[in-house]
Amino acid sequence: MPALHEYPSRGTCAQALADALAERLREGIAKNGRATLVLSGGSSPIDLFERLALIELDWSRVTVLPSDERWVSSDHADSNEAALRQHLLYGPGNAARLFGLYRDAPTPGEALSDLNTALAELPRPFDAVVLGMGDDGHTASLFPDASNIEACLASDADCVVPDRPNDDGPARISLSLKRLLATRSLYLLFFGDDKRRVYDKACRPGPATEFPVRGVIQQDDVPVDVYWSD
Repeated sequence: MPALHEYPSRGTCAQALADALAERLREGIAKNGRATLVLSGGSSPIDLFERLALIELDWSRVTVLPSDERWVSSDHADSNEAALRQHLLYGPGNAARLFGLYRDAPTPGEALSDLNTALAELPRPFDAVVLGMGDDGHTASLFPDASNIEACLASDADCVVPDRPNDDGPARISLSLKRLLATRSLYLLFFGDDKRRVYDKACRPGPATEFPVRGVIQQDDVPVDVYWSD
């Protein structure tokens, strides 16, 4: 099971994870001359981004990419890439290279082949992956209500497109579970008692299609460190 790290405040939780990530990035740079960091979207990691951005390291050797993306332009308010540009790529962090998942295509499905080709050029494994978790147990854009969630979880591709016919928001694209697990270090960050209860349920035996975050929690490929505060 994952190692659970509990903190008295969200700020101390974010700082602890920022420090851990900086150390992983330094290790990757020292060993391979570069490092790759995957970061989740949403509001929970914003404080993490801003704290990480101020840590001194050789950011010019770091590539950052989102774990998933809404199919909106990279300057849209709902774009995970835009959040990274605003909250991480400033100060020392401004020297990092940002690898966006959005492409100028009508749908993510039409960009999937080109995007998988581009992602294949990134180093394997990643140096660190930070994921979040929704109230429904989704992680990245791997949603339990996607009609193709089983195929998304089992895919060998670098990217998958969840089919959510009842979702009236923008289409999404996500790094596949297999690609997310291809990392030297894996972190799960979430806040609040409601999500803690979801996490506790996801730790129990059951299919990952019910709570896709189970695919992260209940696997033996890479250890998981969970960072939580109420």
